[in-house]
Amino acid sequence: MSESKPNGVRAECMNDAPSWQPPSSDELRSLIDSMGLSPREVGAFLGVSRKAVNRWTVGQESIPFADWVLLCRRAGWGFSAY
Repeated sequence: MSESKPNGVRAECMNDAPSWQPPSSDELRSLIDSMGLSPREVGAFLGVSRKAVNRWTVGQESIPFADWVLLCRRAGWGFSAY
């Protein structure tokens, strides 16, 4: 699968740990929208609650690195080393 470049996502969000910076709620919503998934579907994919996904998408909490990597991989947005 080829990796596409994410539009509107800061380069720091695509770095490996420990230089990774969490995406903003807008950047996360952009990723979720690009996949056409609902918060419930994202939660089911990651094994977290819909409420957790909602907290990330409204900026109450940051998405954990591992969950961001999984979503990016599913969308073809990089992190191929993982």
